[in-house]
Amino acid sequence: MKSAISYFNKRIIREDLKRFWGIGALYFLALIFTGPIMFLISSNESDMINFNIERYFNIYSHGFQITFSVIFPILLATLIFRYIQVKSSAGMIHSFPFTRNILFNSHILSNLIIISIPVFINFIIMFLVYKGLYTGEKIVMSDVYKWFFITLLINYTVLFMTVFAGMISGVSFIQSVLSLIFLFLPLGLTGLVLMALDNILFGFVPEADTFIKDFAFKAIPVTNQLYKEKNIMIIIWYIILLFILFFVSKYLYNKRNLETAGDSITFDILKPLFKYGVAFCTMIIGGLYFSAIGRESSFWLYFGFFIGAVFGYIIAEMIIEKSIWVFNKLWGLLPFIIIAGLFFAIVDFDLIGYEKRLPKISKIESVYFDSYLEEIRLKNDYGLLHSESNIKAVRNLHKMIIDNKSEIQNMPVEESRKHISIGYKLKNGKILVREYNIPKKMFNNNPYIREIYESHEYKKRNKIFKVDVDKISDISIYVNIINKNIVISDKDKVRELVEALKKDILNETYDEIISTKEPWAEINIRCISEICGTKRQTLYLNFKKSYKELEKWFKENGYYEKVRVMPDDIKYAVVKDIQELKDVEKNIYKIADNLEMIRGKKVEIRDKNKIEELLRTYNASYRSSYLKNKKYIVVFYLKNGEMIVGSYFDDDVPNFIKSY
Repeated sequence: MKSAISYFNKRIIREDLKRFWGIGALYFLALIFTGPIMFLISSNESDMINFNIERYFNIYSHGFQITFSVIFPILLATLIFRYIQVKSSAGMIHSFPFTRNILFNSHILSNLIIISIPVFINFIIMFLVYKGLYTGEKIVMSDVYKWFFITLLINYTVLFMTVFAGMISGVSFIQSVLSLIFLFLPLGLTGLVLMALDNILFGFVPEADTFIKDFAFKAIPVTNQLYKEKNIMIIIWYIILLFILFFVSKYLYNKRNLETAGDSITFDILKPLFKYGVAFCTMIIGGLYFSAIGRESSFWLYFGFFIGAVFGYIIAEMIIEKSIWVFNKLWGLLPFIIIAGLFFAIVDFDLIGYEKRLPKISKIESVYFDSYLEEIRLKNDYGLLHSESNIKAVRNLHKMIIDNKSEIQNMPVEESRKHISIGYKLKNGKILVREYNIPKKMFNNNPYIREIYESHEYKKRNKIFKVDVDKISDISIYVNIINKNIVISDKDKVRELVEALKKDILNETYDEIISTKEPWAEINIRCISEICGTKRQTLYLNFKKSYKELEKWFKENGYYEKVRVMPDDIKYAVVKDIQELKDVEKNIYKIADNLEMIRGKKVEIRDKNKIEELLRTYNASYRSSYLKNKKYIVVFYLKNGEMIVGSYFDDDVPNFIKSY
């Protein structure tokens, strides 16, 4: 059996340590000045030092640490293996009486020693800081060991990636760049591909959890998955990755021709992979760029794909050939274009059936319907719809959207849209999700959405139905514009108010739910417990103008005039006809400030009954600063000097305004 000394050479290791110890020293100083020194500076403030220590031991919350864990291993590995990138030094060192295995093993061990010592010393110091200064409860001793282990694991992973990059490239600069590319490639490439598919596939959900996305987040150490993940398998993955990188790098080192020092790519077999890899990445970037400036046009998307691929391929050829005269080699891109074209044809024509996929009613356990996707709710069955009528309504809505794909995709850019998310939890445990931007008119006049919204099952997803009334400490009602507010803490009144609010929510019609009318006030329900049926201490709701039960309760308890703007709070109101203005001119704030200068008929209202009608019917201004499709603007001038600005469509303006 061979002794350990036969795998390494002490003189090589000693020489590496003598030449490159300064990098380890710099790494140590970087760690010490962003950690222990900071704690000593704030040692008189126990809360601050506890906060800093807790933040420091989560390496991903401490930006400097993760940055150092990338920069120093790349710098060290690039410098130690610099000799193989220069023909003269490569020839000289490989003429020494050492096998390539001994050279490689010795340099690797030197890297590990230099990069580990600063972390180990800092670990000892942080251990003493934790024992001597930390008085909090969030950090335990195992977290200190975890920090040490994860820091080393990140350092080693980056180090071995850099060594691997150095074996396939003969230029130190390209080696460093490739190291960063390898480090971020899974995450960056996955993100680019998902965004591209979002532009191609109708209904695609780039935010959805997939195996590929999950792997991309866990495959590289610079995301916080390594710290958050409790599964031992991710640790095993990184250990296996280290061994793979080590043995592959060692194999390439032994096979590498010394004359390739200075070449951009040292192995001919890898050159096509490099060229097509660069072309693929730039193709995706080009497609996304031209799609964005071309207002999501399919033509500009594919034009961008083509231009991006050509550009990337030319750049890759220039890097390999070290010359700008590579245009005669563009024919090599042809196989890539053919394969990419076939792929996009399959996706665009939906030959895999992704866009038209609809689960059968009998296979659906529950459905998800909302304006945005929270996949965790689908997985945990939180707030899903289980009734047969809602399952059918969601599926019918989905089918209608699929059938109207052409209309939805070709709607004018300036047309108002509504974003919706649809999800199915199937009886076999699988999840299917889709997202769409549909015309607002399709959303507002949709019988299936009306059926869903008006169902009690959907309405009871409101968090007020999950609140334990006994855990409510008080309810505050705010009318911010006139500084009115009340606080109700009496238990009986709190219970009555919550019951009235629940009745109003259950009685709401679809038109009232989607109404843009400004609410009377904001309702803040504060809870004694952090749970309170939700994951926060305060529940925020609105006192809508359609809430008749709540309005009745406020009147009966003498709160009514304190929870809304009253006509008596207003000096007068002005309604301005803005039909002659172009949409781009309809900036609500500019119009409100310059009413006299804006062309159009103006009506001044001082009658209290008419002001009341205006207050009950105007549309909120905060939803959009531009009054697209709006016909009238209303400005209420309050006695306290403030203004309330709202607007009307042609079909919701009070009749007495039209009669002027």
